[in-house]
Amino acid sequence: MIKAILSKFSFFKKKEDAFFFKLLGYHTNNKLYIKALSHKSFCMKNHNEQLEFLGDAILSWIVTERLFLEKPNQQEGVLSQKRATIVSRKHLNMVGKKIIPENKIKSNLKKIPPSVFGNVLEAIIGAIYIDKGIKKTREFVEKHIYNSIFLEQLFNIDFKSKLLEHSQKTKKKLNYKTEKKADPFLGPTKQFIVSVYLNNKRIASGAGKTKKEAEQEAAEKALKRHS
Repeated sequence: MIKAILSKFSFFKKKEDAFFFKLLGYHTNNKLYIKALSHKSFCMKNHNEQLEFLGDAILSWIVTERLFLEKPNQQEGVLSQKRATIVSRKHLNMVGKKIIPENKIKSNLKKIPPSVFGNVLEAIIGAIYIDKGIKKTREFVEKHIYNSIFLEQLFNIDFKSKLLEHSQKTKKKLNYKTEKKADPFLGPTKQFIVSVYLNNKRIASGAGKTKKEAEQEAAEKALKRHS
């Protein structure tokens, strides 16, 4: 009987090890990460809210550092907007739901809401920081969050869709025009220049390594001028 129980426990432990190794890329202290997966409805004395609190702060710092180093000449307002999108609850919920299976979250909730996935993701970031330090934490954040597949969609929603809403409300025709050549002084990462027009009047221009990125920047500038 005891042997059977131990065997069952060993089986589940191996499954947890496999999950954490796949998620993190290394074998580690399961207890800390199991706590990160534990909602307070599961255990009021040993839940993930403190790890979530830590992870939130670490995430914001890592994203701020990366944006500052990657875009040293960018205006503070633009960097703040980008950071807000990257660390937004909506984005974290999307990433969390993608990389954390629902059956791994320990809770007594009838249905796990999207916000719990984002909270667990932040708790995992806190756990990685405690367990492995800033280097591994940065690697995890850059892989899953900073370079998330959802960001282009969210950036476009933030600026292009908002500008479209503005043009519709003011009944102005909106269109984008890609310029023939990029300014050589912008450097190799800025290959496209796109101008945005309202009622055939050029309002702003943006530059980027892709047309979508340049449109995003142009829409952002146009919104600032009409806010």
